[in-house]
Amino acid sequence: MMRLQAIWTQIKLVVVFAWLYGWLAVVREPFWLVSSLLTPISIVVIMTVFGGLHYMYFGLLGGLAMAVSSSGGFTIIGDATYLRLELKFQSMLLNTRLNPVSYTLGLALSELTYALPGLAVFILLIQAMLREPASIYLLAISVLALEWIAASMLGFTLSTLLNDVRYGWSLSGILGFLLGTLPPVFYPAYLLPTPYIALVSPVSIASTVLQYLMLKVNYPSTLIRLGVLILLAEALVFTMIAFRKSRWRSVK
Repeated sequence: MMRLQAIWTQIKLVVVFAWLYGWLAVVREPFWLVSSLLTPISIVVIMTVFGGLHYMYFGLLGGLAMAVSSSGGFTIIGDATYLRLELKFQSMLLNTRLNPVSYTLGLALSELTYALPGLAVFILLIQAMLREPASIYLLAISVLALEWIAASMLGFTLSTLLNDVRYGWSLSGILGFLLGTLPPVFYPAYLLPTPYIALVSPVSIASTVLQYLMLKVNYPSTLIRLGVLILLAEALVFTMIAFRKSRWRSVK
């Protein structure tokens, strides 16, 4: 009973933090909602212009995976570093019941609030063009959720190792490019020497699985199964690292 109460307390703290740092900020500055669309949509447009309708489908699925990784994920590095070093917000929470995992989920959920319009646009476009059944979306959402958790926990852990806010914003952009754009996210993995290169990043894994589910790309079933297992393992491992190994107290 006590265990359930503790879990329920953490859930409430996550929601309150997401409301404070996400929903209230969106209501006050709705202009930020547009920014979540700009990068993935621009990549989709470029791919459509140079690759035609076929590559637009890949671009839309890649844009969806990238938007999820950006809504929390790697962008959490800059925000978490700023809150810890500049606002000393993390120090204020040390004596509360909020633990590092709940703090990360709350911060990532607040980032997700900004990305919801962009995610909705991608889902509507994908459904309008591909007409996927509801069962496919249930599988897709599960894969995207694992990607979101893995990227968010990794991002928060890295943020606790930094001692300058500028490093946080820089690292966020670098990882976003190296893991969210460069691997086979917006293009099919079969263009590479081996499609298993897609397993290097949670974002490319999610995009490849979406391509398999929605575009029926002829990837090896071993690649898809291994990708899902790796995503699940990364979500669990990075969560444990965030809880046990991240520097919850400020680094001087």
